[in-house]
Amino acid sequence: MAIRNLICFGEDWGGHPSTAQFLVQHLLETFRVIWINSIGWRPVRLDRADLARAVNKLRAAARGVQRPHTNLVVYSPLVIPWYQNPLVRRFNTHLLYCAVRNLARRHSFTRYSLMTTYPGPEGVFLRIKDVRRIYYCADEYTSFPGLSSELVRRLEKRLLGAVDVVVATSRELQHAKAASHPHVVLLPHGVDAAHFGKAADPSTPVPEDLAGLPRPIIGFCGLLADWVNLPLLRHIALARPDWSIVLVGKASADVEPLKGLANVHLLGQKSYSMLPGYYRGIDVALIPFVINDLTLRANPVKLREYLAAGLPVVSTPLPEALQFGELVRIGESPDAFVSRIEECLQEDPSLPGRRMASVRQDTWASRAAQLAAVL
Repeated sequence: MAIRNLICFGEDWGGHPSTAQFLVQHLLETFRVIWINSIGWRPVRLDRADLARAVNKLRAAARGVQRPHTNLVVYSPLVIPWYQNPLVRRFNTHLLYCAVRNLARRHSFTRYSLMTTYPGPEGVFLRIKDVRRIYYCADEYTSFPGLSSELVRRLEKRLLGAVDVVVATSRELQHAKAASHPHVVLLPHGVDAAHFGKAADPSTPVPEDLAGLPRPIIGFCGLLADWVNLPLLRHIALARPDWSIVLVGKASADVEPLKGLANVHLLGQKSYSMLPGYYRGIDVALIPFVINDLTLRANPVKLREYLAAGLPVVSTPLPEALQFGELVRIGESPDAFVSRIEECLQEDPSLPGRRMASVRQDTWASRAAQLAAVL
């Protein structure tokens, strides 16, 4: 099979596992890929976190092009992180345009597809017209915390006018982007079913920081961001003080509502390889998202991970969760959420196998094959 070429703008390679990186990893058998790390397009905050990020960006750029795989090149561009300024955006676009052309020439990409996972590099897509251009849209960026909604809306509008096809990861995103683009393809997230299926294996050890907690253990695994309903988690903890409420993941939001609750345990971020062990120790898994434009158009990656692990799942009424029918219980209110968890604790023994079977074909390899057809 002939090797094809892809240049992709994404988040920093090797950081928090993202859907685009899972897909690209499975494309590497048939594609050579140049991955361009993030360009810092959100408003800059003059705080310690942004300073550390800037230092890391400079170090990455100084290391030059990296090659973590025979068919993968990772490039960290140097741009000015002040995207609110039109002059800065034009200057950055010129730098990125030259970088893409130079990278393509240096690595003999005479023909390639150009893809972005966010609207930031729209100017490059407007200038490069002799390639197939794809917008891989996994979130409603116009509602994303920390971004300027007005700026993102303008950038995305121009990007939608430039690309040949949009790949949307949820039905709601597909419908939203179809209003502005004639060719929107639905590509739901995949899952490493074999990896998370280890949670159903009795030989999989439960990590020590989870194994000693009182049962039942009600758990959420993921980023504790603004879209996680912390007051809902507080309500559950107060309503059932004999339950252990476990949160596995980095906290980027203020967790003040959970402080002082003896049965709430924040275990912090864990590696991807350790997650099956944590899933094995959880009795009921949660998707406690607030309901807004961002979450209504989201397709939580953890949904399929939970199902692949055979776990009972209780979610707020997200459209993608509703797609799984009785395999995912829906809590419309805080009290209903508690009731649905109680139902899960006394569920039909056949359900874990049915949940695992429901996502067994949704592998990242199969999703990557679908993306390859689009590319």
